[in-house]
Amino acid sequence: MSGNPPGGLPETAEAKSGWQAVIDDMAATAEAYRERGWTTLELHPGDSVLVDSEFRTGLDVLLPGPEYEQLEALVDDVTFTDVDAFRAGSGGMFYLLIVEQSPADDTAVFVPAYYDPGGSQGTLETIREDGQLRLFCRRLNDDYVEFVHEEVGPFLPEVFDDE
Repeated sequence: MSGNPPGGLPETAEAKSGWQAVIDDMAATAEAYRERGWTTLELHPGDSVLVDSEFRTGLDVLLPGPEYEQLEALVDDVTFTDVDAFRAGSGGMFYLLIVEQSPADDTAVFVPAYYDPGGSQGTLETIREDGQLRLFCRRLNDDYVEFVHEEVGPFLPEVFDDE
């Protein structure tokens, strides 16, 4: 007997397919920004999870060391004031492509992320009640760059939207 869901793809294949779609979208979107003359940084997290602890609550993405160092240097020089969040659900997972923007500097950072909303209901409620989403771009030693967003709707599944 197969473990495939009725949709045909095994759950892990569907998750990989959804993640690959986010990475592909990131590359295409970043290229469009570059064509308009923007400086871009595309990040490739090794893990992404919603966290709710005494130390931090929000979306936590784990970055490779060199990408983290590029991000850290960039945020020292540039102030990010705008954000776009593209979202999609597939196979029980929720995928995001977050574009942190500095229009004044024509600079954008692309952060792909994912999480399981079904296993994160408490954290999603905390984020909604707090009225802000914190994005932690972290490396293994727990250093992190933090982006704070006061509008949480774009980062949550539609069930949690204010609409």
